[in-house]
Amino acid sequence: TGAAAAGSARLGTELGELLGLGQAHGEQALLDALARATAFRRWRAEDVRSILAAGAAAPRPRPAGEALVVELPAVPTRSLADYAITTTTEPDTAVVDGDAS
Repeated sequence: TGAAAAGSARLGTELGELLGLGQAHGEQALLDALARATAFRRWRAEDVRSILAAGAAAPRPRPAGEALVVELPAVPTRSLADYAITTTTEPDTAVVDGDAS
């Protein structure tokens, strides 16, 4: 319905391609991909194909105002002291012109 309302000129061809994607990936996977594509207002079979290829990595739209929660991998941490800049003070051993003492 959204594709027709948007004036898609290739609607018949797109529907044929979508049916082929359903046969290749299964009906439920196609329906899930179509739901995601519709949420993003993407009407082309090419868009649905990309969503199917991305699998679980495809973004899931959230209603406005909801927090986006992303699980990040655990990484080792270090103390801030590990980043401290240390300087060493060595005696001044510079030679002044004419003074070789």
